[in-house]
Parts: sequence; C-alpha cells; structure tokens
Amino acid sequence: MAVSSLALLLMAGNPAQAVPMSCTSATTYTLSDAANSACFSGNDTNQIDASFSLFGMTGWVLSDKNDGPDGDGVIEFLTAPTNGDKSGNWAIDTLAGLSNIVITLKAGNGFGAFLLDLTVADPLSGRWASGKGLSHASIYYNGRPTTKVPEPSTLALIGLGLLGLGMTRRRAHK
Repeated sequence: MAVSSLALLLMAGNPAQAVPMSCTSATTYTLSDAANSACFSGNDTNQIDASFSLFGMTGWVLSDKNDGPDGDGVIEFLTAPTNGDKSGNWAIDTLAGLSNIVITLKAGNGFGAFLLDLTVADPLSGRWASGKGLSHASIYYNGRPTTKVPEPSTLALIGLGLLGLGMTRRRAHK
C-alpha cells in the first residue's frame, strides 16, 4: 500500500513524463518518454532498413549510433547510452521536424525499439535500462526532416555576402 501510494505521488508530482515503456526478448529493455515499444531478436543495424516494418511503418533511416560514425546525422545523441552499462540517461539534439523517431537498445541476442512520445514536456531526453550490458544504442527516424542545420560553407557564403553589402554601402555613403 505504501509503495503504490509513493508511486502515485511521484507520478502526480511529475505529470510531464511518460510512463517508461518496457519489452522483453533476449533481455528486458526500458526507455522513458516512449509511446510504444517492441522487442526483436537479432541486431537492429542488420535488420532495420527502408523495408523493415516497425510500428506499422516502413522507410526507417539510421540517424546515429552511439559507438560509431553510422547514420546520416540528422538526429544525434547528445548524451548517448554507454556500452556495457545497464542503465543511464539519454538525450538527443533535435526532433528535426519529425514525428516518428525510434531509439533502439541492443544487448545480448536482441534489441528493444522505442517510438518516442513527442507529447511529453521534454521529448529530447530521458532514462534507459537493460537487463544485460548494452551492446549499442541507435536512433532511427521515419519521414522527411523539415529543419536543416546550415552547412559551414553556406554560413561562409552568407557572411561574405553581408560583408560585400556592407562595403558597397560604405562606398556609396562616401
């Protein structure tokens, strides 16, 4: 009774956080701020691609992986789960205008996939846990990103253009 009352008080004191989602295959995986979860045997980076059906959708793109230069970098880990650990924090840098973002946790002979709940107050960070030491974590997205970070070359061209306009204006003013 006291434990359930404490749990209710903790949830009432923090209504912006989603209830952690869990799934079990080779081990149990948990991720906070997830709207849905699914567990699979095997390795996510060998299985999830454009034709893989995940949460009723295909067209998934690998964006980042915590232990390598894999992915297109549209969404990246700011705080990545640490390989070998069994729990910790995670944080990503952006939602990139997307509504379908998945974080996978791989340990043992399987992986858990978690569709992020973008309705919580802070969908960019949370907690994770695995019953076994983590092998790796990955971010996948579905859809077309609508926000782009300007490339350094683009910023340089804009800067040169503004400098040119300033010099032209200064000359005209003299």
